[in-house]
Order: sequence, then C-alpha cells, then structure tokens
Amino acid sequence: MIRIDIVYGGQQYSLGGRSAESLRNEINAAVTSGQPYWLPVNSGGGRFEDAYLLIAPGIAFAVIDVKPTNGDDLDLEVDGAFNHDSL
Repeated sequence: MIRIDIVYGGQQYSLGGRSAESLRNEINAAVTSGQPYWLPVNSGGGRFEDAYLLIAPGIAFAVIDVKPTNGDDLDLEVDGAFNHDSL
C-alpha cells in the first residue's frame, strides 16, 4: 500500500492510496490559487481519525514518501519539503 506521511506543526499525519507527486501537485495548486486550502489527512496511529491541515503561504511542512523495502521494513525518504514563503 502506498502511504505518504506529512509532518505539520511538529505532528505526523498520513495519507494512503495516492502518490507523493499527486499530493505535491494538489499542494502547489492550492498555494498558487492564493486561497487557504484545507487538506484532508489521517491523524492517529492504529485507529485513524479525520484531520484537516491548513495549506497557505507561510506554513511550513514536509511530505514524506514512505516506501516499503521488504516485509515490514520501511524506508523513509523525504520526497519534498514546502515552505510557502519561498513560493
């Protein structure tokens, strides 16, 4: 299963079933629109709960593409970090 972790405000959130590239495209579109955008994500471990992250200029966060290597082992590779002040 494809999983993306997001670090936002020092907390970790996740999304499943989509690519890091599609998420980056969604975030870029939200930032360039100039309007605040609420990104739906999962919060919690084991039992996920809905959470919404505010995506707007000046809010820094990281997108981490979680790639399974074999069995239960997971490698975390930072796929992109966004600091909207630089956009």
